[in-house]
Amino acid sequence: MPNVDSASARSWSIDWTNTLFLAGYHLLLFALLPVYLVRQTPSSELIWWTVGGIAVCLMAITMGYHRLYAHKTFTTHPVIESVLVFFGTLATEGSVFSWSHDHRLHHRHVDTELDPYSAPDGFWHSHMLWMFKKRPEPNQRVIHDLMARPALRLHHNFYGYWMVLVNLIFFGTVWAFTGDILGAFVLGTLLRMFIVHHCTWFINSLAHMWGSQPYSTEHTAVNNFILAFLTFGEGYHNYHHTFAGDYRNGIRWYQFDPPKYIIWFLSKVGLTKNLKKVNKITIKRKLVAADRFLMVERLRELSFSFDHEGWISRVEESAASLTNNLNVLKTASDKYQKMKHTGNEEVEALKVRINDVRTSIENEMDEWKAMCHLILESPESRLAVALA
Repeated sequence: MPNVDSASARSWSIDWTNTLFLAGYHLLLFALLPVYLVRQTPSSELIWWTVGGIAVCLMAITMGYHRLYAHKTFTTHPVIESVLVFFGTLATEGSVFSWSHDHRLHHRHVDTELDPYSAPDGFWHSHMLWMFKKRPEPNQRVIHDLMARPALRLHHNFYGYWMVLVNLIFFGTVWAFTGDILGAFVLGTLLRMFIVHHCTWFINSLAHMWGSQPYSTEHTAVNNFILAFLTFGEGYHNYHHTFAGDYRNGIRWYQFDPPKYIIWFLSKVGLTKNLKKVNKITIKRKLVAADRFLMVERLRELSFSFDHEGWISRVEESAASLTNNLNVLKTASDKYQKMKHTGNEEVEALKVRINDVRTSIENEMDEWKAMCHLILESPESRLAVALA
């Protein structure tokens, strides 16, 4: 495999294999679906098989291709890994090598000309047109860890055969259980593939265009809970691009992120290990930094007369104080974790110190949130009075 990691990876020559396959199955679906629906109503069994196929494909892509292979946020039992590769192949989005390679480049060069599906190049480019462009074989340096796996090399080298075989198995299974050969092809294969593909592609397009940026404005990735449902948990994309090494995408228990729940559950029964998780203090520091940036930008944009520099200094000082206390808490907490089993006086003093710092942070955080609400959410008319 050639070592290519440059703008040449964005060649404008057409990849005829991808173009004919993607355009072909879209046209075939658009032609056959109306014919099928006019002829008959899909059975409940066929609908359930189609929905189930969509679910397992999206789960395999998000949990397997994305979090296991592209980001290595956990390790898992070979049986679980085999299941993820099987259904990831059914999703028809490329081999583990090619998918992980492009995604790692995306994170390494996000929003630049070296990003394979750069959002600044437009919705359709990031959504699907980038796949119509011929690109070189995956760069060995980017996926050297995956290339060391013989099974994954076999999967990559014969991916086309595996993809056809796995889809034939699923098609045959749906046909056998429903007795509907046309339905198994149109809904169970073409429609399933269409929905899985576009839901995955939404992560590259809409998840960089439509939503909020609570953790970082250094990239175009956004959080959008609607996309979380469409993409099986990948909608909290601003968090993911800020903390790509976390096995979670939605960090709140109520945020829809099926892979998060499954990875966590499997860890409790010994089938997943080494779960990578960003600690709460680090997340809070990033939130403070993002809020500070947004507030300073808003203050600089205001046109009415007030003490611009004074208020900006106030924001900067509050952010610095809060960040410093969070750093102190992180250092003290790490030290406590190492010493807590010794039970000496220093440990007890450390516990008191940690509680004091937490109380201070809570008070500062309340003031910080009030400042954020005032500056970021208030209309200019109210701000003009408040900042005067």
